Amino acid sequence: MSTMSENKIVFGKAQILESGIFAPREKDVLDAILQQDQSYTLEQARQELALFLTKEVI
Repeated sequence: MSTMSENKIVFGKAQILESGIFAPREKDVLDAILQQDQSYTLEQARQELALFLTKEVI
């Protein structure tokens, strides 16, 4: 039996920012790093957020 996981569903930037999944400060970062014309799975959004937050500051 096949079930669709949350990782297969894609959302636009606006949908992600309006969701209750991310904290307000995470949404601020996602607003800056996600592209308006692309779709993301929740896992991709989490990965982009983690990548940004762990970048070395020069």
